[in-house]
Amino acid sequence: MGSRSPRDDGRREVARAAGVAAALIAASLFCLFIALVLQSTSTSGGGGDGGGVREECGRAAYSAAVTVLSGLHPSNDLLHIGTLFPVFNLTVHVEVPPGGKAGGVCLGGHSVAAVVSYGGAFLGEGSVGRVCVEPQQQEGDVAATAWGRDVWMPWVLRRRLAEEMKRGEAELEVAVPMRGDDVLVCKAKIGGDLSPCTLEEASN
Repeated sequence: MGSRSPRDDGRREVARAAGVAAALIAASLFCLFIALVLQSTSTSGGGGDGGGVREECGRAAYSAAVTVLSGLHPSNDLLHIGTLFPVFNLTVHVEVPPGGKAGGVCLGGHSVAAVVSYGGAFLGEGSVGRVCVEPQQQEGDVAATAWGRDVWMPWVLRRRLAEEMKRGEAELEVAVPMRGDDVLVCKAKIGGDLSPCTLEEASN
């Protein structure tokens, strides 16, 4: 075998250096790609929006309460065989921060109905009067009455609701359509204080 010339050794060193540089560049590009993917995922889907729940920072805050309830007595109604005829008096509270939206925030109005349910089972509905709250007013309330007729409720939900009512822990779901595709969703404690609500996108 012949001896290698200095020129051959130099070419091999250049080729080796070029290969190392190419590998480093490829690794750097790969790391940059991974970082961009992670950043895109965190901004688009990792914001903790809870399946469509949107934060209303600096905007109106909503809360609701079930002030009066009839037709769902734990012993006389829920634990007896037959359909239910519940009636609910509801209060929806709106708070607008100072310097909020010009023209105020409006809720309810013509053809707007609050729907009351428990565990996904429909219990009743009723129209919601219109109320508008200006920033200088800061807060306002609207009352609504919802009712159900010949309501069928699964037995397992009837027993669970009866037990929760006896313990004073029962909460009902109240949903009120808002402007656009938003729905005001509240979990209101029966006979309790106002409970906070969230704005969610209406499901299709």
